[in-house]
Amino acid sequence: SGYVIYVAAGNQGRYIMEQASVSTEGEEIQEPGQVVTVTYRSLLEEMISFDAQTRFPAISYMSRQASSYDRRSVSPDAAHWCANDDGWGYERMEYRSGRQEKVIFDEKHPGVISRIWLTSFGSPQTIVRFYLDGSREPTWQINTFDLNDFASDSGYDLGTSLVFPDAEWIRGSSLYLPISYGKGCKITIEELVEPITVSRYYHINFRRYPDNVAVETLTPEILAKNSSMISVVNEELTTPTISVGEDCKSSAVIDANGSWTIDMPQGTNSINQLEIEVSAENPSDLQAAISNINITGVFDGHKTFELPLQELAGAGEGAYYLKSWRFSVNGRGKFVLRWQMPYRSTASITLSNKYRKAVSVNVASTVASYVWDERSLYFHAAYRKEDGVRLTHFSNYSSCIDWKFGHIVGGRGVLVGDVYTINNPYSEWPGEGDEKIWVDDESFPSHFGTGVEDYYSFCGYFRFHTPFGGEPRLDATNFKGYNIHYRTRNLDAIPFNNKLRFDLEMLGWANGNVDVASTIFWYGDAQTISQ
Repeated sequence: SGYVIYVAAGNQGRYIMEQASVSTEGEEIQEPGQVVTVTYRSLLEEMISFDAQTRFPAISYMSRQASSYDRRSVSPDAAHWCANDDGWGYERMEYRSGRQEKVIFDEKHPGVISRIWLTSFGSPQTIVRFYLDGSREPTWQINTFDLNDFASDSGYDLGTSLVFPDAEWIRGSSLYLPISYGKGCKITIEELVEPITVSRYYHINFRRYPDNVAVETLTPEILAKNSSMISVVNEELTTPTISVGEDCKSSAVIDANGSWTIDMPQGTNSINQLEIEVSAENPSDLQAAISNINITGVFDGHKTFELPLQELAGAGEGAYYLKSWRFSVNGRGKFVLRWQMPYRSTASITLSNKYRKAVSVNVASTVASYVWDERSLYFHAAYRKEDGVRLTHFSNYSSCIDWKFGHIVGGRGVLVGDVYTINNPYSEWPGEGDEKIWVDDESFPSHFGTGVEDYYSFCGYFRFHTPFGGEPRLDATNFKGYNIHYRTRNLDAIPFNNKLRFDLEMLGWANGNVDVASTIFWYGDAQTISQ
């Protein structure tokens, strides 16, 4: 049923290590030759820690993605750069014990798989095997191409996992349960019918740690040991809680083309939650008014975001209902933002009214004390919109363009989410294109996807909401009109040292022009900007 499973736990994002100590205050922990241990519990804790992502990783890692992208795509200068046979890519074929197994993932370093997306297409006659730490026998096995079945072969029931609700939908599944390994991981697919001719779309997001990091491998015993923590995480992902702090409430009427600035309590603090409610004197003006409210954040004298309020809340144009771990929108003018925003001394939030009439605004902020250290980062967001972007039919992929989704430069940071809006004039799917994300000075994108629907963990055709992704607006099931998608990242966040480039192929099932917009979210040094 387009099953999507989410699991996680903990609250302070604390790493647990041997021969070293670390806290969310960011003590130095990686000395040359030192063995650092990442426990399974620490990963679960980090998964629901709002604080953890405000800091550059204490234990360095590279965020990567393996996928079934078309292997003919080798260079931006080559004709096949946007080739679209995205369900056929894999590493190699292996023969073991009389079986033919297609290798889709083969990692030989310590790491953690943070997200898996599979498009199932109703094909149960498939076996997916996970070989951890070089074992010749699978540690985990799924007897279907459906991640809802993960761990069932060992008799373990994830139980309280958040499962995608439509039980009849069998086109895709996602798993956010961390799959950790100390020495490496291989994932294979065995097709019980038509082993060569079945296309299999997949995304596998993972962390690659340095070899001196000892990662606790996920075995059935480790999963059982952490079962209560997994239950905590599942509850926290659906009903998030924030750190207790000072509640600041205020209200104002903002005149047409006017603005209102709210100064936050001085000191080394963090805005842990912003609750903003917009209302209009005439209810028929409300949606237009909402769409014309901009929000600006200034922290320690640095403007780190200025964009439409509905974008900062993940909802996009129209501000439709949305519920996720990071933000909630009621569809009637109320926005709850759980982007933690730290600052050293001063911070202010400004709301600007671009509408032709006055609007009333109520703001409630929760501000708490924050320990600033050398790893601390500011919250950033950037929005860009472009009308009339050329959309190319996938059969003519050699004419496809890569649209600049978001390019960040100027320092270190961590990409933590995005929103993508397509205003589509055609009754055809406009999101066939792949995401391509380059980190720092990579010569080839370390994240190369297989289409918009796979990047956002859905298969179209309906609106949905999950902790880490959703589609709050779908005007029509034939994709005509607005299609809006959001994704936020926790364990699958992408750190960068000096720059990050995010492009998106403009491929679809029609030729013509579409209006598109993107918003990207990251934590970064004050000087980082989106070009």
